[in-house]
Amino acid sequence: MQQIPGAGQQVGPRDRWAKFRGLSWWQLVLSLLPLVLAGLGGALGGVIGAAALFANLAIARKQFATPLKVLAMVGVVVASYFVFLVILVLLTS
Repeated sequence: MQQIPGAGQQVGPRDRWAKFRGLSWWQLVLSLLPLVLAGLGGALGGVIGAAALFANLAIARKQFATPLKVLAMVGVVVASYFVFLVILVLLTS
């Protein structure tokens, strides 16, 4: 008898929080910190913050040494705020 591909897989809603499971508290904080931009800058801040969130989640899952991972994630947070401020200055001038 033939096996039907995907016959044993669960069909249903995906786990929205799967990307956050298994991270340490500092990885969660550094990943969620760019989302503050959504409160500061509306849609523009939300887009930049979401991009930085996904970048930090990708870095958190990499097999880097912890100090290098912290430095990279803080760099993404700082860069996201800098990009937001540059775009804000360009739009208001």
